[in-house]
Amino acid sequence: MKKFFALFLAALMVFGICAAASAEKAPEEYSGSLTIYSPHDADPLNAGVQGFEAKYPNVKVEVVADGTGNLLNRIKAEAAAPEADILWGGGADSLAAYKDYFQSYKPSCIDLIDPSLYDPDCLWIGESPLPMVFLVNTDLVAEADIPQSWKDLADPKWEKKIAIADPASSGSAYTQLNTMLMIYGQVDDDYAAGWDFVKSLMKNLVVQSGSSAAHKNVDSGEYPIGITLEKAAVQYDLTNGHLKMIYPSDGTSAVPDGIAIVKDCKNPELAQLFVEYALSAECQEAQNKDYGRRPIRSDVTPVGLEPLSSITLMNYNFDYAGANKAEIVEKWQDAVVGD
Repeated sequence: MKKFFALFLAALMVFGICAAASAEKAPEEYSGSLTIYSPHDADPLNAGVQGFEAKYPNVKVEVVADGTGNLLNRIKAEAAAPEADILWGGGADSLAAYKDYFQSYKPSCIDLIDPSLYDPDCLWIGESPLPMVFLVNTDLVAEADIPQSWKDLADPKWEKKIAIADPASSGSAYTQLNTMLMIYGQVDDDYAAGWDFVKSLMKNLVVQSGSSAAHKNVDSGEYPIGITLEKAAVQYDLTNGHLKMIYPSDGTSAVPDGIAIVKDCKNPELAQLFVEYALSAECQEAQNKDYGRRPIRSDVTPVGLEPLSSITLMNYNFDYAGANKAEIVEKWQDAVVGD
């Protein structure tokens, strides 16, 4: 009797496996439309979308591109009738502040991602760690004067010469702001010393209209220094050209860009399919090779980038940045007006 019962269970297991295998769809069997909101730069964004559409030829992707803050506010405003299916990109600390507007999805590669790089409930998943760097135009800055630390940026000689995006609308700039707060301040008093440092830096900062303007305007020579993302800086010729990338010696953050499915979206199946694609080794390798983006997966080795182990990383208080975004942005705006 026991032998018969064991054989019966084995048969059920085989049947279940076969049924699951037969239920899998071929790529061409997926069809419909998918709406992606994304703050990514145009080239990696378009490449990712084109790669997805090539793999799933009967799925049409519509893209709405804007800054992270604007897109998150739009998702919130549309919560009763969502227009977006996916948010692809934006600092995970910004996504965490809006996680009530996302729905949980655990991708198949979750075991290849460090648990610190995704939400515990899988409301967002990190898709590329993003060290913050300085980009310096060496035609305008002598080698001896190149800033090596955040503290160096406060030198009065850089008055109105440092480009930075607006943390109120740019997710990467929001991360940059918190990075400075957390290097120089303590959570016990809401990073008061960090705010003192940021305020001391205000006369040197020139707030840009968007994330890309910070590094593009350094490349063009409008500003000698920019605070930007590693992935943006490495798209330029940093070896034979007029630009140099600096990892701050007093520490920097590597908060990942995130990807999330919008709560109650119109096309959840296709949204899950895109998450799987964006986190696939195929997409991660291509984004690293062509656009200098760091892979999130432990089985994909980054090419052409400093290993994270060689960069001084600070302890980023992810929970604080996510829970206090409105207050932090308001204090930033007050500091700008005060300047």
